[in-house]
Amino acid sequence: MVRITGPQKAMAVVGGIIALLVAGVAVGSLFPSASNQGYAPEQPIPFSHKLHAGENKIACAYCHVGVEKSRHATIPAMNVCMNCHSVVKTDSPHIQKLRQHYAEGKPVEWVRIHELPDFVYFPHKRHVAKGVSCETCHGDIKSMDRVEQMEPLTMGWCLDCHRGKTTPSNVVREILKTNPHVNDPGQRYKPIATTSCSACHQ
Repeated sequence: MVRITGPQKAMAVVGGIIALLVAGVAVGSLFPSASNQGYAPEQPIPFSHKLHAGENKIACAYCHVGVEKSRHATIPAMNVCMNCHSVVKTDSPHIQKLRQHYAEGKPVEWVRIHELPDFVYFPHKRHVAKGVSCETCHGDIKSMDRVEQMEPLTMGWCLDCHRGKTTPSNVVREILKTNPHVNDPGQRYKPIATTSCSACHQ
């Protein structure tokens, strides 16, 4: 019979704890984070929303043409960029790179920032039609030189809005015009939009 001493027991416990930590990290690396909040990757061509949407006041829907009529906001096609940049800042090396891609018919491989899981259905057009501004989900995009995911975009974050907890005030005002029962003083928060699972998980 092998006798285990005190130091051997301590080493076995420490070894077990280390093994559990390593296993936890390994399992955790297999599953993506619930949120990419703070993600601000470098793009193949620097694009400043601060300059375009902020200083030059170009409307979001001018470039993201699908936002009002589609589930997706879409990345602008290069011909949209070339509407201006065939004559604007043509001496810029970044614009020259854009023009080269355009001339060769090769898309710029932009790095996606705001990405929901495949099992989430999010229609941009429905939210835009209800008066939800781009800034509600994307942050103060007009002040960003490099776009960053400002909000967590988690299920709980979305449900807070649908439940009336963080719903933009302009959206609440419009809903109250046709559905005054939403403003029930007996409840702290009254659902503003559906909270049914099947609405977002189709």
